Amino acid sequence: MSTLGQNIVPWTLALLFFCAAVAGGWGWRLSRERRRPLEREVRRQREALRARDEELCHLLHHRAPARIAATSDGGGTDPGPLHPKVADTGFGEALDGVLRLFDDAARRAEENTQGLLLAVARKLQGLANTQQVKLTEMTRRHDDPDFLQDLMDIDHTTAQILRRAVGIAVVCQAWPGRQHNATPVYDVVRGAVGRILDYKRIHIARVEDNRAVDGRAVEGLVVALAELLENATRYSSPATMVQVHLQLTYNGLAIVIEDAGVGLNAADRERVARLLNQSDFSIAHLGSPPQFGLVACGALARRYGFGVSVDSGSAFGGVRAVVNVPSALLTEAPLTPPPPGSPGTPAAPVPADTGAGARPVRDTTAGGLPRRRRTRSDAPPGHRDEAGQQTLPAPDQAAASLDAFVRGSRSAAAAGPPHEEGSTES
Repeated sequence: MSTLGQNIVPWTLALLFFCAAVAGGWGWRLSRERRRPLEREVRRQREALRARDEELCHLLHHRAPARIAATSDGGGTDPGPLHPKVADTGFGEALDGVLRLFDDAARRAEENTQGLLLAVARKLQGLANTQQVKLTEMTRRHDDPDFLQDLMDIDHTTAQILRRAVGIAVVCQAWPGRQHNATPVYDVVRGAVGRILDYKRIHIARVEDNRAVDGRAVEGLVVALAELLENATRYSSPATMVQVHLQLTYNGLAIVIEDAGVGLNAADRERVARLLNQSDFSIAHLGSPPQFGLVACGALARRYGFGVSVDSGSAFGGVRAVVNVPSALLTEAPLTPPPPGSPGTPAAPVPADTGAGARPVRDTTAGGLPRRRRTRSDAPPGHRDEAGQQTLPAPDQAAASLDAFVRGSRSAAAAGPPHEEGSTES
């Protein structure tokens, strides 16, 4: 019996060990099978966390700077999410929400900036118009030619302030603020010449044509031409002339401005085209200092329906700007005789702005426009001439004539006086 017990014990122990081994094996297998999904879930969560971290870094270092660049200078493009799978999650939507906050903040800043600039521009316009009224009153109270000439110089400076204020208002999506009757194309160009600083360098080649610009587009066209003429004189040598000629086209008329400046390289042409054609521009895109002129030209062209292009095709090696006025904006020039007894009618349609740039000439045509005269810089004080819009200096004018000039300048909204042949020399 003792021998049997001695034999059973080892077998029992062996069986127990076997059962324990089998149970342990099954347990290990079961635990491994259960652990695998958990391990996969852990790896998935780790990959998701890593993707989120990378997406956050991508937002910080790429997407947000690109969005800011697009807001500030229009040159940035959002590269989009780094991990498309993350974009479809709540986390990705939250990141897009952050970028939308950027856009909303930029939009509100743009609206506030435009509102502020427009308020300042309108205030400047009001002050400048008030100053021009005062200048008109002074011309009626004084008859000293030298003093009146000084008033004209002040008026010219005021005209430039008004031009800048109108340009800012246009960029802020406001209207130029003046109304005109139909005005001969030639007088529209002369009106633009009277609004720039270096008006003496402008030479206009007269084209005999009896068409006029429709009144609704006169002010917009004058403002656009003035900005292009200002650029032409600013970016070319003071010793050179800026040539302006009118070219009849199949569908209207082209006003061509050519200077002898340095021209435009490829990057400049691209920038100019963007400023002229960008309909969704932002104040922040105008650069530092802000370039309102070309943006205002583009905005006015889209608003009134004429075309503006700038390239390096000038015959003089500089820049050529072309304003294409379609037939829809042209009409027959009205014939309006000068008032009876009037010593002469100043050239139109230059509002107060043109007055400053005007120089009196000796006589006018029957229609009231100045005849072509040679420049005379040293006229005797007692010499009395008519007031007219000219791009060249001439003798000083007597009080009555100068007063007529200023009165005509102030009535810019009125249609240009008669359109008989006159001349503007440089």
